[in-house]
Amino acid sequence: MTRNQSSATARRRGGLSKLLGAALVSAAFAAPAHAGVIDFEGGYIGPVGGMEVWQQSGFDVTFLANLPGNGEGYLVGAFMNMKDDPFTCIDMACPVNNQTTFYGALNDGYLDITRSNYGDQFQVKSFDASFIGGSPVLSSYPAVAGLLRVQGWRSDGSSIYQDFLLGGPTPGGFTFGHFDTTGAFANTSFIEAAFFGFVCNAQGSCSAFSTDRAQFGIDNIVMAEVPEPSTSLIVGLGLAGLMAAARRRKA
Repeated sequence: MTRNQSSATARRRGGLSKLLGAALVSAAFAAPAHAGVIDFEGGYIGPVGGMEVWQQSGFDVTFLANLPGNGEGYLVGAFMNMKDDPFTCIDMACPVNNQTTFYGALNDGYLDITRSNYGDQFQVKSFDASFIGGSPVLSSYPAVAGLLRVQGWRSDGSSIYQDFLLGGPTPGGFTFGHFDTTGAFANTSFIEAAFFGFVCNAQGSCSAFSTDRAQFGIDNIVMAEVPEPSTSLIVGLGLAGLMAAARRRKA
């Protein structure tokens, strides 16, 4: 999996516009990271082509295929809502326990996520996901139908990834599960992340980008925005100011 190259936009610049004391107090109580949720709610249900972009919560989600031109003009997925439009998943085995809109990555399509201000950092914390079967015959799937790999790129170009098992169907169909990232991956700051699927067979062998069957549904991606170094410095100065004020009161 190679990194999708995006065009960097100008960084937002901020400045102090109030008296220093007031700014320090505000910074001291500011949260060190702000969570953003990508839930794909917005009214649209239907097919998605390669290179189309969904913007939500300060993030850009680009829908791609591992093809020349990133699959531009090629069906890579669909916004699905089994409650409002069950025909968005006709002739497939889609998740049955999600009554909201989710994104279905089809035909080995994948998602590439960056902050809308490209280059700003974030952490991937959790998401909901399910395998999507290419056939409605539930008995044709193994106990582990697929894997979902989340790969993140640091600002220096290096990357790490974490894999998540997507189980086979219940008697009623495939179901969404909740997944939390863990360990080093959960605490690493990225400038770009990709979500892509593997399809597995009964022998436990899994492959990606080779069958058009590594399909998955994804929803409720929780990101933690990582403050820029200048913001962290202001927060630190704010805490130092409060501590100095407390010492003066004791004196």
